[in-house]
Amino acid sequence: MITTGDRGRRGAADESEESLVRREDFLAEYDKLLARWPSPSPDVDLTSEFGSTRVHVSGPVDAPAVVVFHAYQATSAEWVEVARLLAGERRIYAVDMMGDAGHSVPGDRAIVSPDDMVTWIDTVLDGLGLEQPELVGHSYGAWIALTYGLQRPERVGKLTLLDPTMCFAPLLPAYVIRATPTLLRPTSARRRSLVRWESRGKTIDPEWLELTAAASELEGPSRTVPTKIPSAATVATLKPQSLVIVAGASRVHHVKRVGGNAAKRLPAGRVETIAGASHYGLPLTHAEQIATLILG
Repeated sequence: MITTGDRGRRGAADESEESLVRREDFLAEYDKLLARWPSPSPDVDLTSEFGSTRVHVSGPVDAPAVVVFHAYQATSAEWVEVARLLAGERRIYAVDMMGDAGHSVPGDRAIVSPDDMVTWIDTVLDGLGLEQPELVGHSYGAWIALTYGLQRPERVGKLTLLDPTMCFAPLLPAYVIRATPTLLRPTSARRRSLVRWESRGKTIDPEWLELTAAASELEGPSRTVPTKIPSAATVATLKPQSLVIVAGASRVHHVKRVGGNAAKRLPAGRVETIAGASHYGLPLTHAEQIATLILG
């Protein structure tokens, strides 16, 4: 169980005491989920001016490389089921995103812009010795993968984007209204409620749900780079082959608009929709479909 330390009251309107989750307790629970990875290799810690980046590795050494970027506060644990299904065919490198919940530790240079993010990923790929891996991202991680593919096409073999946010369409106003309190005044209860609402009450791995809820109260702020939807003209310049997997029941953005715009704008793209999949649950609840599409 994740224990907490006292955060204190946040205002007269909030009578309950909210707590910060201690990092060591969070990481202990995180590691329990990561232990479910198939045939894991030793974790890799890569050092650069941005800090220490943790990469979780599994799969055959000589298999094609796939680098995965998780969604905001989702941790690399959201890839456990996908990794299990790809274990015999791909070498998986799951990156703990810098500035987010996980084992990566920020350094002297902060990642505050898309250019910083791209440069940081350069250091990750260099450290892993990867030349043209497939990049797979979910949600905010998909935005990161697309941004990198646009700026460093020569370093990407293929892009797979899972229900990508701020890539092809804006967030729905109803989602923004629902999510804003979890960003302004994050608590585990609000995070848990948001995920359950967006997933329409469908069952999601309970251990992962508790972990992502705890991530919202982790000591130290979680940081994301400000996102902006790239223009249609910019996306049209994308060179790597791309696959967009849309969550058919997503409540984060307009499903048909995301799929339609992706199909129109991507010069070498393919769009698939997984019916019934929610935005948050996608990698855990529909791993078989995702693995089949990645391998196809």
